[in-house]
Amino acid sequence: MAVLPEQSVEAGRLWEQVLVGVRGRLGSHQAFDTWFKPIIPLEITPEAVELEVPNAFFVDWIHEHHLASLSACLAEVLGAAPTIRFAPREAPAPVAPSNRAGDGIVGTAQPPRRDADAAQPARAWLDSQLNPRLTFESFVVGGGNRFTQAACLAVATNPANVYNPLFIFGGSGLGKTHLLHAIGHAVRQRRPESRVYYVSSERFMNEMIYAIQHGQTLAFRNKYRNVDTLLIDDIQFLAGKESTQEEFFYTFNALRDAHKQVVVTADKPPKDIPMLEARLTSRFNQGLVTDIKQPDIETRIAILRNRCEQDGDGLRLPDDVLLMIADRIRGNVRDLEGCLVRLMAVGSLTRQELTLELAEEVLQNYVNPEPDQMTPERIVTTVSERFGIKAEALFGAHRTRSVALPRQVAMYLMRQLTELSLVEIGRLFGGRDHTTVLYACKKIGTLLASDEQFSEKINSLISTLASG
Repeated sequence: MAVLPEQSVEAGRLWEQVLVGVRGRLGSHQAFDTWFKPIIPLEITPEAVELEVPNAFFVDWIHEHHLASLSACLAEVLGAAPTIRFAPREAPAPVAPSNRAGDGIVGTAQPPRRDADAAQPARAWLDSQLNPRLTFESFVVGGGNRFTQAACLAVATNPANVYNPLFIFGGSGLGKTHLLHAIGHAVRQRRPESRVYYVSSERFMNEMIYAIQHGQTLAFRNKYRNVDTLLIDDIQFLAGKESTQEEFFYTFNALRDAHKQVVVTADKPPKDIPMLEARLTSRFNQGLVTDIKQPDIETRIAILRNRCEQDGDGLRLPDDVLLMIADRIRGNVRDLEGCLVRLMAVGSLTRQELTLELAEEVLQNYVNPEPDQMTPERIVTTVSERFGIKAEALFGAHRTRSVALPRQVAMYLMRQLTELSLVEIGRLFGGRDHTTVLYACKKIGTLLASDEQFSEKINSLISTLASG
């Protein structure tokens, strides 16, 4: 996009103010110098901000790690929540969903130094605020997400005709956002003319506030009520915000009445989100409500290998290093991938071989220690109390279901919540073989995936343990 000199000067002045805020929020001079100094502001207005970055990788990295800080600082300087557009100086390869670009960031209308016709296919993906890296092909399927991934595929194949709305819940970093983007890409691949839009609930709220303040509510409603597929992330942030919930409620109804697809994510099921209006909870429960659980160790290893193939430039980590990372970081895929990126960066910058010793050093600085160490004794006591049996029975030879199931739960929790190996856990339970512990862990994992009532019981038990 062409920028007049006086506009460029004003954009530069405003950008300097934004950078002051960003520098204070990052707390790392190295991160600031690496990711923000190379940015050139092309346009900065309360409605839209266009920034030129060196390449498409910058777009992806800033979104994943620094977008919240950037958005907050822009809002402070401009007094509004503008649409952020990135213009990579290096044009990405056309259309390929595996290429990097912005996640939740709009493509530019006429990127600088790029042929308009050649850039059109790439922009088509960015127009929906979809990240080309987050597709079904790059999503690693495991026991904890298999059903949800299948439901998402069904929605993408036949939008608005099955599972409408689709409500996905689960903890942070387990792949909910990835699946939202994957649905968007699959819909666009099958129906290029389809209007697909991804938005976080926080952005939805900020856009609504801005529209009210500037008399643009009609444009706001037209934007969201004329899409074919609406993908909205982290709906729990609307809890307690009555006006935003009301607007979303009417938007939701308008889309459903027009036979358009709605997919929503949250950290909890609808009924457990505090201060979420009953009418919204009811609407969400009319469709399919499904969850994503923590990945098992096999899935975590597969995720690490997949990330190595995508970003490792042919790098192959030793199996013992992969196993150690997957065993130590169990609950969050973002943390898992972040540790891998850090390890590869350290190895590349220091020219060190990626050994177990180096991985241990990286993990020591990357993984926060538990504030209150989880002990086998605590787990045994809590499990025995919850199942109403004596703790001694868990270590005995009884194989009745009333004892065997709690024993397997205790083994599973020790494996998940402590650093004990399979062999060490087996020794604690009367010298049982490590294969017995492995069987117990797999059985409980299967029950968690198939029995919602049992899953809620174990999640409650984990919450009790976590709260001390």
